[in-house]
Amino acid sequence: MKSIDKTAYCGIYCPDCIHYQNEYSKLAGALKNHLLEIGLDKYAKTKSPFGAQFNKYDEFENVLTALAETKCDKPCRTGGGCSGVPCEIMDCCLSKDYEGCWECSDVDGCDKFTFLEPRCGQMPKNNIHKIKKLGLDDGIEQRDNFYIWQK
Repeated sequence: MKSIDKTAYCGIYCPDCIHYQNEYSKLAGALKNHLLEIGLDKYAKTKSPFGAQFNKYDEFENVLTALAETKCDKPCRTGGGCSGVPCEIMDCCLSKDYEGCWECSDVDGCDKFTFLEPRCGQMPKNNIHKIKKLGLDDGIEQRDNFYIWQK
């Protein structure tokens, strides 16, 4: 697969995302099914002098469900968006017939990136600037770390 196929319209390199072709979705789904089979949800809801650590089982089950359902098998460009869901950035690029935001002159002033900032910071825009300067393959080769907590 070429770099363009793995690079989202926003400059994100999809294989760097924790959701892309992850193993945890299958594991979480299997764990969820196993826990339901043995009735741990009922066990957790039973008031007992021991087992108080299961009081928040419903919250755990919600997170486990989210983990099981949060999977991304294909990159944005070939999969129809992040985890198959198009975003405003993708829609904008497609409407302008852009290969990616690196073809746009207003990346720095664009507010469509705000939903990415809590986890990604300025990485997508930084990647776009690198792609503009170095070309797609070299820009992606020198891409920023995906998440803000990565150094």
